[in-house]
Amino acid sequence: MEQRSNVVVGEYFNMVDSIDNWTVKGAFRHRMELGSATLFLNKSFQPYHMVIDINTGIPQGWAYAPSIDLELKQYTLLGYLQRIQGRFDEYKLYPHLEHIQAQVAELRQLRNDKRAWADRLHGELTGFDPSTGALIHERPLQGELLRVIDEVIAFAVPGLSRMESQGIGLREELVQHMSLAPVGIQPLHLAEGWLLMRTGDEARVYGYSIPFLRERNEDLRHHNIVTRYVTSHSLGLGTTFERIKADLIQQYPQWPNPATFAVETDLELPYIETYVPLAKWLAFAHITAA
Repeated sequence: MEQRSNVVVGEYFNMVDSIDNWTVKGAFRHRMELGSATLFLNKSFQPYHMVIDINTGIPQGWAYAPSIDLELKQYTLLGYLQRIQGRFDEYKLYPHLEHIQAQVAELRQLRNDKRAWADRLHGELTGFDPSTGALIHERPLQGELLRVIDEVIAFAVPGLSRMESQGIGLREELVQHMSLAPVGIQPLHLAEGWLLMRTGDEARVYGYSIPFLRERNEDLRHHNIVTRYVTSHSLGLGTTFERIKADLIQQYPQWPNPATFAVETDLELPYIETYVPLAKWLAFAHITAA
């Protein structure tokens, strides 16, 4: 049977209240909750059902989940970092690098929000600042749950940041083993066309397009190109990139002179997790610089 106790918990409000189903966002306040202690942090949250990320196995919101078991959270983070390290060892960058970056950004934002909230709360008046005349208050005491969250942030951010730096370094290293070159005469309109991605003797054809609304985050610029797999070709004396482009023009007459780029690498890279995202990364950089 679940054990419950009366706990004063901090939560964000501007909410729709339903005892076992909360939707929460906005500023901070306190509430007496007759149930498990729950900290709500400017987002929808399910107190009793943790959602597991299918890519990494780490629960969403693990750092501020309703648990004060610091050792459990340390093991959770260690297991997560080990899984990410395994993916990087296999040259599988995405979505794992993005997930790491999101985790770091979320924890840093949580730390800043928590500090801002603490600065707005005033404890007992203890005196005045003689230089400014400002009132000096004791800092309010925080509960065990908030203390554990502070400790989680303190040990999690450095470890996650190191893994983030490793992923960014791996991305830069892999990009050095890739090349992108235009195939034939390029049109003035480069917002859609073909990517011919070669590995060994195989070339996979992807159609690409650049949407009007674009991601401004430099680390996510590969999201600015949408691709779709079309077909594959075996390269040889009679099948070159130019020949593939000519076949595509014949097959898709609505594109009489499509923008076409050949991407090559001397490494065996996972297509979905690494090769396609980095090809999109290179293509977008080339197109926007033109």
